[in-house]
Amino acid sequence: MNIYDQYIEDLIPFAEDAIYEGDYHLAHKLLMSGLTDEPGYPKLHYTMGWMYHYYQVNEALAERHYQLAIYFDASYVEAYENLADLYWAKRKYQSLTQLMLKAEKCEEIDKDYVYSVLGKIAETQCEYRKAIGYYRKALMSSVDNHTTKELKQDIKRTRIKKFKNNWKWQRQS
Repeated sequence: MNIYDQYIEDLIPFAEDAIYEGDYHLAHKLLMSGLTDEPGYPKLHYTMGWMYHYYQVNEALAERHYQLAIYFDASYVEAYENLADLYWAKRKYQSLTQLMLKAEKCEEIDKDYVYSVLGKIAETQCEYRKAIGYYRKALMSSVDNHTTKELKQDIKRTRIKKFKNNWKWQRQS
């Protein structure tokens, strides 16, 4: 790491401290000074997106900075996860699906996370067969007992929904 990168890495904790203290103007000023010097630094964009997402509630700017963090570093796991949370909260399922398909190619991100999110999107859109398929893929990728238990519950819940949906459809015929 060169001196210039160290300068930017040292700047970020100062900005985070300002965010925690509620001094968003100072945090914005610090982050923008870093972005002025290095506009392609993914951690600066991520921190800016995080500030807008959780503290200043400006989803459009948060989304843009998360996207820029991913653009400049396609393996930035936290940016994927926070952008996924933002899309899920705003019910932007198409954008979330595209993001997760991109995240699937990222080596650093947990595949069980990616497939479970894709499963939840499919389940929300009443595509139960597809959801079960994604949940099974997530189950095969999981190495955590807690996550495995949750995925099994997701599969069970989705099967029940699928059965009820088929039952309702048959009764209407």
